[in-house]
Amino acid sequence: MTLPRAEPTRPDDLLELPLTPEGVRALRRRFYGDDDAISLDEGETLFALARAVGERGCREWSDFFCEAIADLLVNQIIPRGYLSEAQAAWLIARLEGRPALSSEFAALIKVMELSRSVPDRLAAFALGLVRDVVLTGEGEAITGARHEPGRVTRADVDALRRVLFVASSEGFGHVTRAEADVLFDIADATAGAENDPSFADLFARAVGNHLLAGPGRHAPSRMQTLRRETWLDQRRSLGSGIAASFKSMAAQAFGLAPRDPDPQPETLDVVALTPDRVDDEELAWLIGRIEARPGFSAAEQALLAFLVRECENLSPRLKALAALAA
Repeated sequence: MTLPRAEPTRPDDLLELPLTPEGVRALRRRFYGDDDAISLDEGETLFALARAVGERGCREWSDFFCEAIADLLVNQIIPRGYLSEAQAAWLIARLEGRPALSSEFAALIKVMELSRSVPDRLAAFALGLVRDVVLTGEGEAITGARHEPGRVTRADVDALRRVLFVASSEGFGHVTRAEADVLFDIADATAGAENDPSFADLFARAVGNHLLAGPGRHAPSRMQTLRRETWLDQRRSLGSGIAASFKSMAAQAFGLAPRDPDPQPETLDVVALTPDRVDDEELAWLIGRIEARPGFSAAEQALLAFLVRECENLSPRLKALAALAA
């Protein structure tokens, strides 16, 4: 569906309205008007206004901005909630090439959170914004704190985890190749730094999910999304047995166990689940990423140790790499 268009409003004119709660209410009336909708040109005006406002806006401004962008890209589109590649490209074009503002990052997260289908490139782009924070140390807008460049802090890990959670809407808990590549980029760039230990834990969970969860792609039910959140939850033991979890899911799909109390139909692709091995294509990708730089980062060590515990049919090549990394 084509995004609605309307006559644009100049951001300079809108800056005459004070960005107080009352001023934001006036903005809301001006943008939503009689049709109770946001047009494409109005969306572009809002992003221009956000850049003019910077970090000086009140909470009501940020809430309004996030709501309007989410309405434009998610709630006004048919079918509702399915973010297209074109819409993702439009959003990325508004954000790329410069550091994101806190209001812009919040809007990006809200759009992904409300979408039942998140294109790979948008999830990878959001992770890339956090990667840039890690590399530059300028994280006030995204993590709320600055730090020395080239080190992963606990706040950075929390931001990465948040992006991975909201990106789960495109698969039943599957971390995509694009997401896994960004995580590897961060691990490579910070291999010699004193990263927060929670990064290695999240890296092992997320990349392990990519390798073992299979490529099933569909909008998830509530319980399927919870599975991904459980997988990435640092409070659960990393060795708690993902293979057993997948076997339970497969049994449910074949009617051998009670299903989750979820009214939405499950469309689990049982053939795609391979918790006992890393497939050949995935193996080639993984070895290429690990051998791209000398030595092993703490994140790679955690991932290899995880695979040793969880894969019954781990390839000899990976066993050898795990032995070297131990």
